Formats: sequence, C-alpha cells, structure tokens
Amino acid sequence: MEPTQQNIIKIGQFNAVHKINGSVVRKIPLDKSDAYNTRAVEIEAQVYRHLGRHKRIARCPQCREGCIDLQHEANGDLDSYLRNHCRSDRFRHRMARQTIEAVSIIHNKGVIPSDLSAQQLSDFGSSLQGSDAIIMENATHFLPRDEETPNTLQSDTFALGSTVYEILVGNRPYEGLENERIQRLYSNKTFPSVDQIRHVSWRTLILKCWMSEYKVTSDIQKDIPFPPLISHIFSWHPLCRTSYLGQAFLGPIIPQKCIRAFTSCSCLSVSIMPLARIDNFRHGCGVV
Repeated sequence: MEPTQQNIIKIGQFNAVHKINGSVVRKIPLDKSDAYNTRAVEIEAQVYRHLGRHKRIARCPQCREGCIDLQHEANGDLDSYLRNHCRSDRFRHRMARQTIEAVSIIHNKGVIPSDLSAQQLSDFGSSLQGSDAIIMENATHFLPRDEETPNTLQSDTFALGSTVYEILVGNRPYEGLENERIQRLYSNKTFPSVDQIRHVSWRTLILKCWMSEYKVTSDIQKDIPFPPLISHIFSWHPLCRTSYLGQAFLGPIIPQKCIRAFTSCSCLSVSIMPLARIDNFRHGCGVV
C-alpha cells in the first residue's frame, strides 16, 4: 500500500505519517516542493541510520529517499495513552525510567532530539553531531534562552525534566497557561509544584533537570529511584550493589553470590531481568 489521503494518521509542521499496513507507518514530507519539509525528513533519516538498532529506539525497517518507514506502535504516543488510561504509579515510573534511558542512548550517539515531550519522544528534527536542529521545544519544555541559540544537552535536559513530569503527573507543566507566561515563570525559576509525585527521588530529579544541575544524561540516571521491590531486596541483602555502566537503571547488576542467596531462599522467588523497551509506544514516530 502507498501513502494516500485516506491512510494519514498524523500531520505535523513538516511531514505526515501514513499507516501503510498493520505493522508499518511511513513518514513523508508534507509538501515535497518545500525545502524545509524535505530537509526535515532527510535529517530524521540520517539520525535513524546513525543510531542503528536499539530496543529503546523506534524500529526503522528502511529509510529511502523522501520517506522513512517505522514500525507501527499499537498504543500510539505515550502522552495520549497516559491521558486515556488510568495507569498505576509503578507503570508511570517504568515509563519514566525507560524514557531517560532512551534519551541517554541518543545523547551518547551525538544526537540532540530538540523537541522532547511524551508525545514527541525522540522525534528527530534534531541536531546531529553539532549541526543545527530545525525545531525546538514547546513552551512547557523550553529552557529560557534566546530562540536563535542552538539546542544543547542542557536544553534537552530541561525538556527531559518536563517530560518526566508529564509522564508522572499526567499533564504538561503549566498546561493551559499562555506560552509567554510560562516562559516568564521559567525565567524566574518558578516551576510547577511537584507535590503530586509521591516519590521524593522523582521530585528531586525533575527539579534538578529544571535547575540545570545535570551536565550529562548519565548523571540523571544515577538519581533514578529503584522500583519498590528492588529497593526492598537491596536493603535486605548487603551484597547487592548497583552498576549503571553508563546506562539507565533497567535492573541491578547483582553479584552471583547475591543471586544464589535469593534463589536459595524458599520464601523468596525473584526474577530480575532488564525491562523491555517501552512496549507499543512510539520512540521516534512523532511528527515534526
């Protein structure tokens, strides 16, 4: 099946997404005669080729001239899913952890997504290895700065804080306020209350993103709180230690002694596996 007006599922500023079949969507320029439209698709294709395959990156079967094919994710974007489904804190924490990991992987490859949000996770109208991005964040995710200033790791980190906030809280920071007012508040370092988030470690992580206290994404990963079960296990057994190895926490790296101690306990059956990719959500299938 080829892209038609009937199979468009989303339209953005520069491109449109068509559902080709049950497993593939195709991004093409909104107007092939417009240089910005075609450039946006070219940049995104370059980024996908540069990133390669990873469980946290949208699967890209192929990039051809003028189009990008991506695996169709059944649940759409994360923002819409969370707004339409009442999900547990545990689920939201897992989404936040995996989102931070995905952004860290992208940053480590020299890519700055430049438009982070729960709706546009890893959307690539990006800066690739120092090149200028063609898009910028929404006001709710925008680090106050001259709009002509290039996107940086610092601006992406600020946007990541807002993204984690919306995943955990269920709406964007200062949602409903005018853009100019949001920017005035941010410029004065007046941020939304994080009291709705019960876990103090998540509150601290978000505020540190907004206050630009992180220099690199790997520093954010070190502040990701353990899931409750893992925290309990760690407090129970002194041999357990965490190793990040430059990646987000997906599960502790547990010494074999510790694993044997767990499995030898008749009262405790624990299977500790790395979390899978954010199943059935777009990580890169947003629309520019």
